[in-house]
Amino acid sequence: MSDIILVEDEEVLRRSLGKTLERFGHSVRTAPSAEAAEGLMAEGPPDLLITDFRLPGMSGHELLLAVKSAHPHVAVIVITAHGTIDDAVAAMREGAADYLRKPIDLQELGIVVDRCLKRESLKRELDYYRTRDLAVPADDGIIGSSPAAEQLRALVAKLAGLQKRDGTGATILLTGETGTGKGLTARAVHKSSPQRDAPFIEVNCTAIPDNLLEAELMGYERGAFTDATAAKAGLFEAAEGGTIFFDEIGHMNTALQAKLLKVIDEKKVRRLGSTRDRVVRARIVTATHMDLVARVAEGKFLEDLYHRINVIKLELPPLRSRGDDISELAEHFVAGHSSEYGLAPRRLSAGALAALRDYPWPGNIRELAHAIERAVVLSTSETIEADDLGLPAAAVSTTRVALGADGGVDVEFSRGGIDLEAVEAELIRKAMAFTDGNQAKAARVLGLSRDALRYRLEKFGLR
Repeated sequence: MSDIILVEDEEVLRRSLGKTLERFGHSVRTAPSAEAAEGLMAEGPPDLLITDFRLPGMSGHELLLAVKSAHPHVAVIVITAHGTIDDAVAAMREGAADYLRKPIDLQELGIVVDRCLKRESLKRELDYYRTRDLAVPADDGIIGSSPAAEQLRALVAKLAGLQKRDGTGATILLTGETGTGKGLTARAVHKSSPQRDAPFIEVNCTAIPDNLLEAELMGYERGAFTDATAAKAGLFEAAEGGTIFFDEIGHMNTALQAKLLKVIDEKKVRRLGSTRDRVVRARIVTATHMDLVARVAEGKFLEDLYHRINVIKLELPPLRSRGDDISELAEHFVAGHSSEYGLAPRRLSAGALAALRDYPWPGNIRELAHAIERAVVLSTSETIEADDLGLPAAAVSTTRVALGADGGVDVEFSRGGIDLEAVEAELIRKAMAFTDGNQAKAARVLGLSRDALRYRLEKFGLR
């Protein structure tokens, strides 16, 4: 649903157009003059302004200039009298998105409004990706033929096809270890859904500081805070009609959790500095590697929010339990990285494939992708051998060390001993890689104090 301000001095026409736009599913505020429209703009700028070009007092042309100066993101459609095409041309030069000629055809009104709103939605999405500089993977498909992969693929297809009356889909919670492909699964749901051509907006709850996350999500008006020199649509608005994906939602603070809960319940957002609510329609997908039930018990996650996001829960299996999917994924990454770097096609030797299958992959698919990229770049021939993979020797041994489903550690001592310090060093190395070298975050994911982590970094020479 979009917010529209309609400016028309003819009362009968104003009422007729307003009711028609409401039947099309929009929220409409009407004004008989440009001056009255400025008062409505002060309450909160709309998604679209429709104004007659010829108005008593301040003209529609002057209103267009004022609106585009103060709110450049607001699309404007001008209404011109029959035979005044020069007015329409002048308006388009000044920034109008489109125009309508009197007498207005109501079917044409719907088409023009739809076209303008879709164009502005695409602009917001493009602005979002440019601002955030997000890299979108080329292939969002689910790769693998194991029973786990087939089951996941079937569930994704089923969920993607389900749609509510408001055009959104079921709320989904993706769980599983770090690196199991939760982000790719969220994209797969979106790509398979009827909303595939609408925006997919990803929010990494660990990458955006808490004090900025609210402004990013809700948006803000000009002057809402010191650096707000222009109004900006929030991520919920950018995701209109599509999907908004909250990655690692367990890291979100409880204050913001409460605001997210309100948005989910009311399907409305209010920009910072605004007094008006905006209706938003988007499928909500969340993901976490944390135990949210435990977080609720600790008072770190709101129970009501947990129940709202846990409508449909998908637990992604760890890579080590997916059998031959490891080989399929590895070959997929080899082909992709060879092409990306402009290298001759590489292939994995039998020894390399065996080493990949024997390795426990604590970092799951993400770790596999990075290992293959490194091997593709550094290999000196077109055949990648086991040594080119650079896998830790202790981890490639016949002994398996892995986290069990209950959070405990499973060790198969019957297949040989382990080097405890090597395992500890590898855990720390993986935690530092996962957090991009952030010691505070690495300490949290390992359940250590920062001083304890620093001691181990010194001990194992990992600084």
